[in-house]
Amino acid sequence: MMLPCSPIPVDEVREISEAQFRRDYVDAHRPLIMRGAVAHWSAMGWDDATLLRVLAGVSLKVDVVPHSPTGSLDHLQAHQVKMGVAELIERFVAAEPGVHYYVHDLNLPLVLHADLGVHALSGIWPVERRKTLWWGSNGQTSQLHYDDNENLMCQFDGYKEFLLFDVTEFARMYPVADDFRSAIDLDASRPEDFPRFAEATPYLARIEAGDLLYVPCYWWHRVYSGGRNLAVSTIINETMEQRVRVAGRLVGAGALPIEEQERRELLEIVAGPERPAKRNAKLRAYHRAYVERNGRSYYPHQIFERIIEESLADILRGHAAY
Repeated sequence: MMLPCSPIPVDEVREISEAQFRRDYVDAHRPLIMRGAVAHWSAMGWDDATLLRVLAGVSLKVDVVPHSPTGSLDHLQAHQVKMGVAELIERFVAAEPGVHYYVHDLNLPLVLHADLGVHALSGIWPVERRKTLWWGSNGQTSQLHYDDNENLMCQFDGYKEFLLFDVTEFARMYPVADDFRSAIDLDASRPEDFPRFAEATPYLARIEAGDLLYVPCYWWHRVYSGGRNLAVSTIINETMEQRVRVAGRLVGAGALPIEEQERRELLEIVAGPERPAKRNAKLRAYHRAYVERNGRSYYPHQIFERIIEESLADILRGHAAY
């Protein structure tokens, strides 16, 4: 794998108060592993026989990902099919060469919700968007990407390794235009093709059955799933405060092609005393005034339109399609 340096381990705890979690991780916009946080949930018993019985008659959307000539997963050639649980388990057991099957970010079937507990730390967010199922066999990987939500990843079987990069590394991630993915293929890209990536700082989080990982919104990450793999994500709408915070971190990191005076003015807005929605409105107004003066935008990527230009109503309306 192409890495700029050895990854820094993500912080991990076994116990943490809601106040400390909010202060040191959510408000600080940092990931955290909580060991054993969901080890007492009934979902830990989701073996194949149980899922075959409980999900009888349920049709799953399954990603079919072929292998590239080098043996890595070719995400660009992936497609999705519908199949029942029995067929999916058969595919896992057969381990067909050259292709990989994976239930990817599927809205969790309602019948499985009863096996999930309630983690006290999830209560600090006002809006939970959805819960999603991840189910696969050994060796699934994702592309390097970011998500526009807060995520509590709960692992019930196997393990996942998250390679993470702070949102402030934005320019070093070579974001694809109008997309949430990076142009970098960590398994196949050449370092000389992405020279700025050599300056990035990676973080590593490995979670096993019973663990929970908090992934802050807009952090870049690539995930490897090992063994029979079962996990559920609690997908949470980021707050307006978090969106303004992320905007400030991006501006402070020099992610916008603007002059120093303009950078300071934007940072003053972010740090202002007004409520988050008012500061967000000021960021929008500043951008529109800039476009009127200069005839162009200073947004280099859609991430800025997402965190600054969209209203809460836009976000909820867009996510209602899931």
